[in-house]
Amino acid sequence: MFDNYRTVYKNLPYKCRGFVLYSSEDDYYTVVLNSRMSNTISKKTFIHELEHIRNNDISSCLNVNQLETLRH
Repeated sequence: MFDNYRTVYKNLPYKCRGFVLYSSEDDYYTVVLNSRMSNTISKKTFIHELEHIRNNDISSCLNVNQLETLRH
């Protein structure tokens, strides 16, 4: 699948399940998951964030709300 990503858990606001950061300098993605969520939600969020990476959403001209509408 991918070999240029890592996953970290952070205490985020409850309404934010996770997100992806990208470093163009390293060509590396960081999937940030909310440590307050259950394992089930974290797994679903992780898969969702990997889809953003796979679809190259980081480089998209669409805003985050438009991207989320496309992915759901």
